[in-house]
Amino acid sequence: MLTSLVLMVQAPQEVVLTRYLGRASHALFLRLIEARSPALSEALHNAPGPRPFTCSALVGGRPRGESLSLEAGQVAWLRYTGLTAEVSAHLLALAEDPPRAVELDGAHLPVVRATLDPAMHPWANQSSYEALVAEYLGPEAPAPRRLRLLFASPTAFRSQGVNIPLPLPHLVFGSLWQRWQAFAPVAVSEVQRYAAEMVALSRYRLRTYPWQAHEAGAQIGFVGEAVFARLNADRYWGRVLALLAAYALYAGVGAHTTMGMGQARLAPLEAAERWAKSG
Repeated sequence: MLTSLVLMVQAPQEVVLTRYLGRASHALFLRLIEARSPALSEALHNAPGPRPFTCSALVGGRPRGESLSLEAGQVAWLRYTGLTAEVSAHLLALAEDPPRAVELDGAHLPVVRATLDPAMHPWANQSSYEALVAEYLGPEAPAPRRLRLLFASPTAFRSQGVNIPLPLPHLVFGSLWQRWQAFAPVAVSEVQRYAAEMVALSRYRLRTYPWQAHEAGAQIGFVGEAVFARLNADRYWGRVLALLAAYALYAGVGAHTTMGMGQARLAPLEAAERWAKSG
């Protein structure tokens, strides 16, 4: 099971929070899981390697220097995803029976809605590995030559000890492939070499953005959107890339996806066509 849970919260009065809330959101997620399964919360906290969940920061409000302010009555939202059946089951339970309020950075915020329904919120959804495989790798599945990804929160990659705030194809699809291999019941071929040699970053609208992911200080990432184009007509690889791009909604891309970074999703190509026409 794959889940993308959106928790919508409302400020009861004007609230001023720390601007970088990735760590606070991560802590909240573990508390929500702990309330239902202390053992799972501890296991997620201590798990090595890729984690089977992602956490967004708080989306909404007005940034002011190092602070984020919410006006009285203003609604903002958090998003949590599950990449395994165990984590997803808890997110499904939270969608059905959400807490009345959550505590974030010392603020008490009432929960006004919790949903997995994309009709209720564009970043909410639920699916399964089997459903993605059937849709994107089946014999009748299309093999798109171009894919557009939206990067909604700062995204960056660690490569040989260096931070890379740029959506290089082999890093984007390599990151998605690593998480797929870690949690999916169906393996797909290693994609990083193909993406490095046969996928080009053809169009993009990006800007760099600081992000406080951990105590070491500000992490620099990119936000925006990018179009990736295959340089050959291999239908198998076209399907694999489309599968991984669809998986981005749940898995996130790059580093610190459990701290608010790397929130990404597959998006329609029409907007990219408008970029070209508008110059």
